[in-house]
Amino acid sequence: MYDVITFGSATRDVFVRSSEFETHACDHSPSGMDCCFPLGSKVEISDLIMDTGGGGTNAAVTFGRLGHKTGAAVCVGKGDASGHDILSVLKSNGVSDEFVQKYEKDQTAFSLVVLVGSGERTILVYRGASSHLSADQIPWSKAKAKWFYITSLSGRLELIQEIMDHAEKNDIKIAWNPGSKELKYGLKKLEPLIRKATIFNLNLEEAMRLLDTDDRDINKLLIALKGLTKQAIIITDGIRGAYAADSTKTWHSNTIDCPRINVTGAGDAFGSGLVAGLMKKNDLPYGMAVGTWNATGVVQATGAKRHLISKYPSDKDIARVEIKEIEI
Repeated sequence: MYDVITFGSATRDVFVRSSEFETHACDHSPSGMDCCFPLGSKVEISDLIMDTGGGGTNAAVTFGRLGHKTGAAVCVGKGDASGHDILSVLKSNGVSDEFVQKYEKDQTAFSLVVLVGSGERTILVYRGASSHLSADQIPWSKAKAKWFYITSLSGRLELIQEIMDHAEKNDIKIAWNPGSKELKYGLKKLEPLIRKATIFNLNLEEAMRLLDTDDRDINKLLIALKGLTKQAIIITDGIRGAYAADSTKTWHSNTIDCPRINVTGAGDAFGSGLVAGLMKKNDLPYGMAVGTWNATGVVQATGAKRHLISKYPSDKDIARVEIKEIEI
């Protein structure tokens, strides 16, 4: 029996930073800024960092580092160097490869992460083998766990449905952090799946996309989604913190003041940290505090896994995260 099995992508991440990248205000950008560089020129790169990423492996490493028996259902390219590196990282962090699939016809997924000084980024994505995670190749008889943690699965609702059906049949709790390709289906299509989830986790822009609204009022978004899950809706809002709403209460957690080097992986870190907190204490405010510390480590380094926590925060550190019950 596993404590948790994650489902999602596994990628080779390459981070590039350059003083020649220019930023300009843009109303249509999620961050309010565009990153630009001149076509036809040769742009000097000041920082080049290679790492592994993908929601499925990022979350798995959080759980593995915290000592939970963890498996990762991800797909990598068969025989390529990036896939080998991903498997090595999982093993070194205590994550089983029992559910890892290898695909012959595509390479391991690849992300080029373009960084600017604010810590914001643009990600160029090649999904490759990650798009081919196969339900038929998952050894379901071995997929017994206390939790399933589902991240982006390239919009493949039939796969998500099969994962959730297996979870329900085996009394497994579900945390779901969908990607953009899932969210494009909208609330009407996704609501039956959301109702199967114990925890449903989005950032602000994702919640707006799901509800097909331009209104950034966090209270309205929470009200629209509150009560749809078995336990809680989570909405993160970058440096402004995170919100959790169960059927009766809503909480807000602040962020920890720290240098923000790179925000890639912060959402994975918060979501997986929150669920790890629930696995330890089944208390939402405690989970939010654990998630906050996990994300705090990630934003201070380049790489989605480099500063993930390796032990649960002390009581003193938990108390540093200001969590308030709020009215919506």
